[in-house]
Amino acid sequence: RSLYDAMDEFPAFYTGFSRRALAHREAQLVARVDTLWVTSTRLQQHWSPLRPDLQYVANALDDTLMPAARMRDHDAQPKVFGYVGTIASWFDWDWVIALAKARPQDVVRLIGPVFQASPAALPANIQLLPGCHHAAALEAMRNFDVGLIPFLRNDLTASVDPIKFYEYRALNLPVVSTDFGEMTYRAQEPGTFISASRHDIGALAASALASENDCAAA
Repeated sequence: RSLYDAMDEFPAFYTGFSRRALAHREAQLVARVDTLWVTSTRLQQHWSPLRPDLQYVANALDDTLMPAARMRDHDAQPKVFGYVGTIASWFDWDWVIALAKARPQDVVRLIGPVFQASPAALPANIQLLPGCHHAAALEAMRNFDVGLIPFLRNDLTASVDPIKFYEYRALNLPVVSTDFGEMTYRAQEPGTFISASRHDIGALAASALASENDCAAA
């Protein structure tokens, strides 16, 4: 038996002929396999006309790899708004810069390889740190007060269900995310704050910092 686990809208990584060719090849593959799994609502909508028998299998994490979550100290200063992951074409630099300007007394800490440089000068309270292995990344997250997922909304991110969301919440972190992909459907989940534009960042950041330690219920 064969199974295809569709985890991204892979043609969106390409342009022109390569994009069309990959879309055609992926459709051939999806039609031939015995079982199709999809990891997001967008992928479910995309593939269900061709494969109405698909199975929705959401992302998650391996909790045996997670360090112990820490209780957040609401009185500690400065606060750390943190992101761990690749910084590439899907990364919303303008949103991150707006957050740093809205919270000048706090730190915005970005950890990961940079393949898409900021289009503007960075405020002094943005820290750029190099990428690290997974265990170190999880430890770094424990020092955040708020986890960030600042992605642009486009064809590439429309099908994304970011695993870092599950990691942030498992580590007792509130999450402030832009409105994209599967995060669009999480506005009502505990400890999750979805930003519709750069104008709501300050209020959402304050709400996230004031939220309770509720990871056990997430």
